[in-house]
Amino acid sequence: MNIKRKRFIAAFVNILLLAAAFMLRYSGVAVFNIGQAVPLILLPAALSISIFYSENIGLLTGFLTGVFIDSVSSDSSCFNTLFFTIGCAVCSVLSSRFLNRNLKAALCLSAGMSFLYFMLKYIIYFVFFGVSVNYDYFILYLIPSAVYTAVWVFPFYFLNKKLSSY
Repeated sequence: MNIKRKRFIAAFVNILLLAAAFMLRYSGVAVFNIGQAVPLILLPAALSISIFYSENIGLLTGFLTGVFIDSVSSDSSCFNTLFFTIGCAVCSVLSSRFLNRNLKAALCLSAGMSFLYFMLKYIIYFVFFGVSVNYDYFILYLIPSAVYTAVWVFPFYFLNKKLSSY
């Protein structure tokens, strides 16, 4: 197999992976809840792509993933598009220049992005709009969802490690 065909296969598998994760998350067919914790599977999927490929691919992946999520969002903000674009670009630069592309670095980046996503979402949608929530929201939803989302990097990491070895 030549190198262009292998890269095409890797890109095709990653696009199918993102589309499948998007459909599973927003169609309601597959529910991955554990208690009230709901993972955002698209975050570690986009993160694993941005870790193993170039900065431009990471930026494009983050942008498209954010647009996908904002397309089904009930509000008209571009929060997800901005967060995923900036987050995936930063993680791509960090993984290519400062960190190794090993499992520990991927888990740390995934945990950092997950907690940052859920905290920023809380700050923007609850604090700025004056909606009061108590500590049960943090204990039962926010922290478990961030941890559960961060753990989902394991299957995506190994898949993209295998695909990027082409």
